[in-house]
Amino acid sequence: MKKTITNKVANLLPVRHVEKEKDLKLIYELMPNLSDEKIMAIYFRFWEQLLIEDVANILGRSWSETNQLLEDSVKELRQGFLMSQMSAQLKAA
Repeated sequence: MKKTITNKVANLLPVRHVEKEKDLKLIYELMPNLSDEKIMAIYFRFWEQLLIEDVANILGRSWSETNQLLEDSVKELRQGFLMSQMSAQLKAA
């Protein structure tokens, strides 16, 4: 399921700037660390640009539960980005 969503999203993406490509590659590396439900929430909210209410209906959750799920998912991805940046800085030092 995770690879199917990732492949679908990858096929829909336009050509990106080099720095954005690096960020997207890192997102693809970090996404498998999320639960299936978090991946679906991120996909529907940010790639399909659905409203939180619509994502909540798809997931069978309340609006507030879905909003919290999205916030937690984004927080996990941000932490992954920070860890990656710290790792790169340590390697450069």
